Amino acid sequence: MSLAAALLLGALQGLTEFVPVSSTAHLYIAQTLLKIQNDEIALSFDVVLHLGTAAALVAATWKDLSGLLREFFIVLSGKPARDPVERALLLPLLAGTVPGALAGLFLLKRIEGMRTLGLIGFSMLAACAFFFYSERRDSEKEAPGRSLSELTLADALWIGLAQAAAGLFAGFSRSGFTIGTGRLRGLRREESARFSFLLALPIILGAGAKTLLDLWRIPHPAMSPAVLVAGFLSAGVFGYLSVGFLLRYLKTHSLRPFAVYLGALGLVLLAVSLAGGQPSSRAV
Repeated sequence: MSLAAALLLGALQGLTEFVPVSSTAHLYIAQTLLKIQNDEIALSFDVVLHLGTAAALVAATWKDLSGLLREFFIVLSGKPARDPVERALLLPLLAGTVPGALAGLFLLKRIEGMRTLGLIGFSMLAACAFFFYSERRDSEKEAPGRSLSELTLADALWIGLAQAAAGLFAGFSRSGFTIGTGRLRGLRREESARFSFLLALPIILGAGAKTLLDLWRIPHPAMSPAVLVAGFLSAGVFGYLSVGFLLRYLKTHSLRPFAVYLGALGLVLLAVSLAGGQPSSRAV
């Protein structure tokens, strides 16, 4: 893999992992245009992309994460909460992580083998419809949305199920599905995005750990250190920028523009598939 390709794939991973447009689909398209075959993308590159986006997420949400970690250790010590809101988020975050973790362990390998260009396009159209539905339901509500201090275990489980589904079906967009589900559960848009990003970190780290295990079990040819560093830095920088952008954007804007984009791209992918395009690919 060339240095330019590593930078491009890293940038795509960083941007589309958090902006609700589906990272899997965009990496697939980039691989196809660059004529990069699956066997040319070593698992070691998979690892650095996950590490890059995880580092970006930690940096972008460090204030929240540090507070949650502090409350976690306070819980272990048996002392009263220093911040009741952060204390109240610990159990919902744990509950919301479970569906994605189970799906990754027991279903992901089976579903990955079924991915096709047409299925990705269809999933994007489904995501488009879901985004519009969640925004319409939200606009019909008279009361303002709830904050994270009012998040329930049921809310967290529904959002966790959305994250699990998006992780299995390329094109759904993990961030879009979790934010949209949070909106349907009555959370304010920016609060839903905040919970979505906090919920994503264990899954991204888990995916990186799983890839490391695969790399240990099935050794792949070593890649150039420069390529690995380029992919990591590109994914990290663009991931950090995209998290900040989306948190600011959702304070005053909806998911509708992303829905339109996914709908248009989904139609293009379906058309290419019906015309005899590339049948399938594994996501980086």
